[in-house]
Amino acid sequence: MSAKTDNTFEKKMARLQEIVAALESGDLPLEKGMALYKEGAACSRYCRDQLEKARHELELWQEGQARPFEPRSGADGAPDAEEETE
Repeated sequence: MSAKTDNTFEKKMARLQEIVAALESGDLPLEKGMALYKEGAACSRYCRDQLEKARHELELWQEGQARPFEPRSGADGAPDAEEETE
């Protein structure tokens, strides 16, 4: 596979889930566990960066204005009690 097809959010997230499952199993030699941990940290960093880019894009495109994206707090979209007092 090319580097471009390997670096999608979904593939990195799936790989991160595989790594977490392998590390949680506890059946790995130390060296393999350390290598997987490092790979998982890289996958996590990549996914976090992609999410931050997407969030930034939403901020720019929300209602055609550059304003911060504010996700809905509750399932019904109502603000949390803490938000209501601010």
